[in-house]
Amino acid sequence: MREHPAIEVELDGDGALVAIRWGGRREPVEVCNRWRVEEAWWGRPIARDYFKVVGSRWLALVYLDRVDGTWRLERLYD
Repeated sequence: MREHPAIEVELDGDGALVAIRWGGRREPVEVCNRWRVEEAWWGRPIARDYFKVVGSRWLALVYLDRVDGTWRLERLYD
């Protein structure tokens, strides 16, 4: 399985995603959509909160891996 790169995120006071940091850059984002995935409970569990976000020049799919607590970049659309 391909590893998705780790990112840092910035949350506001209510816990809403407002910016991501990746490759040394901070990018304010707006969340367009979000959903939760839980599967493979019988093997290696997958528990993720996905966020489709839009930055100033691109769209990205990021997620919070609720198993290990890391944020990851799954896909970047330019």
